[in-house]
Amino acid sequence: MSYKDPQMKVEWEWQHRSQRLARRRELRQIEAAWNEAHPGVSRTAGSTANFLLPLAAGGVLATYDPKLAMGAGALTLLVANVYKKDWRWWIAGILILAVGIFFQWIKQGEKK
Repeated sequence: MSYKDPQMKVEWEWQHRSQRLARRRELRQIEAAWNEAHPGVSRTAGSTANFLLPLAAGGVLATYDPKLAMGAGALTLLVANVYKKDWRWWIAGILILAVGIFFQWIKQGEKK
């Protein structure tokens, strides 16, 4: 295994230098094209708190007024669709909508 022997590693790196540089150049071009196509958007993933906070807010909203929660969930799904957001937006929208429908169903059962 060449990576365990320092001399073999140096030799392999020297032999494949042009390929490694070409790949780095290609990756930089891909990154530049992505940044140009998506201005103002970073590629870093959000933390778990960024994902759970809207879900908690949707749950609180559902307990207050389920129709508002259903509207917020539907609006989240609409934004996820229009702006081509990632799967986290879809999951958040679906969960908020489902919690709103659940609380609306409970509220309807209490009225009977």
